Amino acid sequence: MDTKSFLKGRSTNAYTFFGNHKKNQGYIFRVYAPNASKVEIIGDFNDWQGQNLRRYSSGVFSTTIKNAKENDRYQHKIYNQYGTEIIKIDPFARKISLDENCALVGDSEYIFKNKKVKTKVKNIYQVHLGSLFKDEEFSFDKLINHCKSNNFDWISFLPLAEYENYKSYGYKNLSLFAFSQRYGQADKFKEFIDLAHKNNIGVIAELDIYEFDNNKFSLDNFDGSNIFGYDYEDIKYNYYGGVNFDPSKNISKSYLLSVINYWLNEFNLDGIMLANIENAIYWQGDKNRGLNENWILLLKDIIDLIHKNDAYVLASFNGVYDLDVNFDYIYDLSFREIIRIMQKAPFDRDNYKNIVQKLIMADNSNKILGFTYVDSYLDEASLAMKMYGEDKISQLKSLFTLLYSLNSSKMLFMGDELADFEIFSVFKPKNINSDNKQNQAFNKFYNDLVDFYNNELNLNLSNTKILDIGGYSIFSFIREFENKKYLVIINLTDIEYKIQSPFDLEETINSENLDYGGNGNINGTTIKGDFINIMPFASAIFKIK
Repeated sequence: MDTKSFLKGRSTNAYTFFGNHKKNQGYIFRVYAPNASKVEIIGDFNDWQGQNLRRYSSGVFSTTIKNAKENDRYQHKIYNQYGTEIIKIDPFARKISLDENCALVGDSEYIFKNKKVKTKVKNIYQVHLGSLFKDEEFSFDKLINHCKSNNFDWISFLPLAEYENYKSYGYKNLSLFAFSQRYGQADKFKEFIDLAHKNNIGVIAELDIYEFDNNKFSLDNFDGSNIFGYDYEDIKYNYYGGVNFDPSKNISKSYLLSVINYWLNEFNLDGIMLANIENAIYWQGDKNRGLNENWILLLKDIIDLIHKNDAYVLASFNGVYDLDVNFDYIYDLSFREIIRIMQKAPFDRDNYKNIVQKLIMADNSNKILGFTYVDSYLDEASLAMKMYGEDKISQLKSLFTLLYSLNSSKMLFMGDELADFEIFSVFKPKNINSDNKQNQAFNKFYNDLVDFYNNELNLNLSNTKILDIGGYSIFSFIREFENKKYLVIINLTDIEYKIQSPFDLEETINSENLDYGGNGNINGTTIKGDFINIMPFASAIFKIK
């Protein structure tokens, strides 16, 4: 690492210099604390008795400890300019003992065997790793096999860096360089990524880079001053109690750029999901407070860095995204409006048809639409449970038909592909398989639908035309590209419709197929002028001959 580059906010590899690093004998420890009067290191290797680090004019403190060994615990004892003692965890530590608020000596030496995937992002499986780990039968092999058998070509993990409050789902990190001890050893996770790549499955890690935990052992007031965060109280803390990174400070810039580079290189990731991007774009995440120009500038550097690492830049946005930042893919809440519609009584849904039609006609080619972990616990109901009334599965199938007919990439949270009726909780084990016949029938429908989406609907090249077929809350539209045309009909009401066909049609998917747990009322081949039957809450896709 070039120290001048670090001090100017341009370093992308500060983790190769700071933290602890193995030498021929022992380890060297380096920490940046420019406003400290003195820094000591305490740990297993010196019986927790303070040992001075040498200070350099750059603000770097350093020492070599010859008897330090792998997994030794340690902390930095930092004295501010008034001589007051502060105990801190090493900001660049790659392993942390969370219960003891200590960093651990050592790092991974895993060497990857397989290259990153080159496919575009199509169908993403969002995973909370901690919930899977609570299942005694879980293994990474099981996760990969599940993704392969369910047409998921990408896996996106909720934040994996170390964090204190388990209810935070991994957001508001304690340390951005340390793989969470809750999820086992970093090398085991790297083996999983290698295996995923071998099976042509891309891996995305979500990073919450706009805030850090206000834990007294973390980055806040690190050397007696705010070298990472804002100096002003009204913007220092966000609405969730976390401490905001100040993107105008060079140390924050180098730290965060190095965080991005670390996860991409050390874990061979195919993409980074920048979580809750509105927290960077707007002051305090509030659009009414205006754009945070310093964050916009830093985001450009972050995006460039990710692209230089031959990876995708994804971002989640808590709202409907309408800005022009150069992300490859955006997950926003466009589709959550449709979930809200599905929670309403069928007779009331026609009042919201403009929302559905707008989504059908929109250019969603750089968007990710679908469902996240929030949709599996919000309102204390899973996604399947959120459907109105008793016939929830039929409505969920039609909701999926709408989703997989739109020109976007997709995301499902684990269990949604099975129509899981269990409310998600980080404190409960999550089983991603089911022997229940209803779940298996829905899963058969899901997989046939995704096969069709993958093999037939060339979404990026298609044109869309909405057809007016009368009725309320029934939607009909044509997806067309090259010499292929498909008619999609989705009935969001509890009324059966008979529609005179304007084309010669061959039915490819009908949610009422017996194999999908339906009632068997399907259409098959239809001649122009014949009537198409669309059952209550049913959906169908036809090939136009």
